[in-house]
Amino acid sequence: MSLQDFNIRRHILPALRKVDADQELTGGETVAQALDALMLRLTAVRRLREHHVWEAVRVIADMPDLAVGEWPSRRFRELMAADALVDAVIQLTSATEAKLCLRTLNHEFGLWTCALRYQPLGAGRITFKARHADLAAAILGAFLRSCRCHQLAAAAGRGQLST
Repeated sequence: MSLQDFNIRRHILPALRKVDADQELTGGETVAQALDALMLRLTAVRRLREHHVWEAVRVIADMPDLAVGEWPSRRFRELMAADALVDAVIQLTSATEAKLCLRTLNHEFGLWTCALRYQPLGAGRITFKARHADLAAAILGAFLRSCRCHQLAAAAGRGQLST
């Protein structure tokens, strides 16, 4: 067991157990907890797997103001069936109501940095960043951060991301 494994077991796993124990909360808080737990799980994995992406789809489908119509799209399901996780996650980011734009992808020192940009109708823009050793996990992490921000804005009664 390495020092990194010790830290993961000591800090991340108890937080995940706490989220599982608090499931009796209302719908909006459960979505927030599920997003937080999934973002936490992504930091602990070395490589994104298919079940992580489907978990993200399940959580985001519970946010009706973000995922509308036939969501996820047929194209997304085809990409997942072909095991093209990077393309599927990019398709997922562009298929929501937030209309996120993939701004930058950088690979330095073994870490991918992904920046997704949201530009509301008014002036200004918001950038969400995530870093991970796996490209698809970095993109999904930035996407989940944007969904978390959108959920916080909706809970505050604004219904959209502020600038």
